[in-house]
Amino acid sequence: MAKHHAPERHPLRDRGALRTVALAMIGLTVFVIAMIASYSGAFAKPALHHMTVAVAGPQQLVDGIRSQDALEVNQVGDDAAARGEVYERKTDAAFAVAPSGELKIYVAGGGGHSVASAAETVGRTIAGEAGLRAEVEDVAPASAGDPSGTVEFYAIIFISIGASVGATIFGRVMGTARRPVTLALRSATLAGYSALLAATVTLYVDGILGALTGHTWQVFGALWLYAMAAGGAVTGVAAAFGSVASMALTAFLVVVGNAAAAGPVGRPLLSGFYSTFTSIVPQGSGVSLLRSVSYFGGNGALTPLMTLAIWGGAGCVLAVLATAARVNYRALYERFGGRDGALLRPRVLSPAD
Repeated sequence: MAKHHAPERHPLRDRGALRTVALAMIGLTVFVIAMIASYSGAFAKPALHHMTVAVAGPQQLVDGIRSQDALEVNQVGDDAAARGEVYERKTDAAFAVAPSGELKIYVAGGGGHSVASAAETVGRTIAGEAGLRAEVEDVAPASAGDPSGTVEFYAIIFISIGASVGATIFGRVMGTARRPVTLALRSATLAGYSALLAATVTLYVDGILGALTGHTWQVFGALWLYAMAAGGAVTGVAAAFGSVASMALTAFLVVVGNAAAAGPVGRPLLSGFYSTFTSIVPQGSGVSLLRSVSYFGGNGALTPLMTLAIWGGAGCVLAVLATAARVNYRALYERFGGRDGALLRPRVLSPAD
């Protein structure tokens, strides 16, 4: 007799499949809208909110500048000190009154073209009101291959995608880390993959694009550390709290972290919401670290280095604790599971009972 087969059900006729597809469509749509809202809110209408400036000049001029709400003043003794504040990344810009009766405006194009332009505008306005001639000097100009100073931002953003997606794929392929050797193998894989990402991006932005030139190993090191921090954080959260938590972290970093990284629009021009996260999210620290090693001789690198180390270290601790918990459970399982290797399940009596 011929065998009879049940008719194949069309996947779209399955209510569960329809519900899953609908939820996926809604979720992706919300994610896209969130990204548009985040980027447009951060970059569409930049305005000066908070800028730190060094000022060397008469007390009356210092007090006048300090009275402006958007400016925070660091008063210094002379022209050289004012210039040094900018190059050492202690301030965003500096104004110094020269004996010849001119106002020197010190900016740093390598810290972001938009911030340098805003500082120059503010300086020229101050000079005009004080009856001084303005003279602008860029103490850390961006390279000819990156005049807008945005390559650092795009390098960090796209490494973020590669690192987070790579960490997720490695977790799927290698499975849950239940033994220290598995955790060590996954860590070594992440470190090697991060090095590959960093080397490839460094080769492009330095050798091919000619944007971040003259500091090849420093750029590579900054990118490698950033990839390890981002990938390690996602891996640790996934190991400790599951894939849903890691996806939530990734979504937060993509939607909020990318916009708060102060790339096309520097931190002084970001709104209070995004500027709060600039020094917290790894993207902001990655961009700042790249700019420090590329244009400022390493000045200002300590804070982003520490921030990235915290992100990567936190991910490592979470992964180790999660693995240790599984190892301890396995030891308990093997010790008390009996000959058949099975622990007594709740509500199931032993043969002795």
